[in-house]
Amino acid sequence: MKNIILAIIVYLLSAGAVQAQADWIIVDQLTFTGNKRTRTAVILRELPFAVGDTILLADLPAKLLAGERQLLNTGLFMTAAITYKKWEGATQRIHLEVDLLEAWYIYPIPKFELADRNFNVWWKEQNRSLKRVNVGLKFDHLNFTGWGDKFEVGFEYGYTRSFEVSYNLPYLNKAQTLGLFLHTSYSRNREINYLTAENKQLFFNNETNFVRSIFYSEAGLSWRPALYGQHNATLGYHQNWVDPTVVQEYNPGYFEDGKNKQRFFRLLYGYRFDLRDNRAYPWAGYQLGGFVEKDGLGVFGDRNALTVNLFAEKYWPLGKQWSFSLATRTKYSLIRQPQSYQFNRGIGFGRNRISGYELYVIDGLDMALLRSNLRFQIWRGNISFGKWVFIDSFRELPFRFNLSLSNDLGIVNDPFGTRSGNPLNNQLLWGGGLGLDFVFYYDFVFRLQYSVNELGEGGFFLDFNIEI
Repeated sequence: MKNIILAIIVYLLSAGAVQAQADWIIVDQLTFTGNKRTRTAVILRELPFAVGDTILLADLPAKLLAGERQLLNTGLFMTAAITYKKWEGATQRIHLEVDLLEAWYIYPIPKFELADRNFNVWWKEQNRSLKRVNVGLKFDHLNFTGWGDKFEVGFEYGYTRSFEVSYNLPYLNKAQTLGLFLHTSYSRNREINYLTAENKQLFFNNETNFVRSIFYSEAGLSWRPALYGQHNATLGYHQNWVDPTVVQEYNPGYFEDGKNKQRFFRLLYGYRFDLRDNRAYPWAGYQLGGFVEKDGLGVFGDRNALTVNLFAEKYWPLGKQWSFSLATRTKYSLIRQPQSYQFNRGIGFGRNRISGYELYVIDGLDMALLRSNLRFQIWRGNISFGKWVFIDSFRELPFRFNLSLSNDLGIVNDPFGTRSGNPLNNQLLWGGGLGLDFVFYYDFVFRLQYSVNELGEGGFFLDFNIEI
């Protein structure tokens, strides 16, 4: 990038340059190095320019930087650099070279996974019980055919017995606008969360028999007509079962109508526009989108729900070392009737969380979150292992170490619940914290944070693969 900017400055100052010519360039040629597995067409699809494009000189550095970031955001590369190779001053034609270091593509990964919602619940409330740990093996093959596709197969043994297989092909047609994804999973448990009381999960356990099984299979298409926006449509089949004891003695509303088996089809449409500089740990840019999800298409009559989920995030770099961000997420249920306990989720699962409430769950039909974060970059650089590591993709360890300050607001609407049994429902909640963020290899992130909430509680919490 530095030699591009230097070349532009030198050319602009050249006495022989004509002012009209100095305002723009034409991309005459693109060459690629380092893409041993990735097909050239995949790289070209992700660049914000193509051979023959005319680009203003003032826009060229930003274009090249956007191209580098977009290539890194595919997850196919560890490093990406677009550099100036040749410039014909008389014709304003430029030759650019894209230098890449591909990510390692085969990962046979031993799995050591906690069964609880997050590390903090397992550590503080489940007393670090090894009975609540899943062990297994996951085989990931990235860039399976060189078209950016991903094949996954894995199994787990322990608290959960499971098997899953998935395949994602982002470029299905010649125009590289359509994609295909498939996923099938089956799991069984000897313990089940059957109810929420005092905003804590209650569990039923059977040491000898399985008390829950979940099967689902889905297929979908993606459509990405431009560079940063993508549409998704998915059709899936779900089949859930629980031991009759769960609905007879503990929670008749675990599924609708007191049943212990549930079958339904799910239809989902989603859209996302993502212009963040780093999808795993953004510093600048924004993303927005949402999805509409219909559970139950009138085939089995076991479930009927229609929800709308929206999200938006914005990141402002403040100088070289500071960044501020705001993010909001909402969920609204269009069918206003009680839902089965398993799907009556508000805050405490996945991305829907408030700092300081890591040990709580808040159930309800509707939910709204507003999260802010201020980050300060303490150190950024590369750790070189040299020839001690025989795989090129891991010889350099990009590493960032940041200080972060979180401030969150959230509320869950639970119109059919019992407020006295779950006092955090239907309440505007605040939480925040001060933490340290660690970012490795561009896309692996974890945070150690001291969080507090408006209940006066505080403690250290650990999050992996955080969002703001």
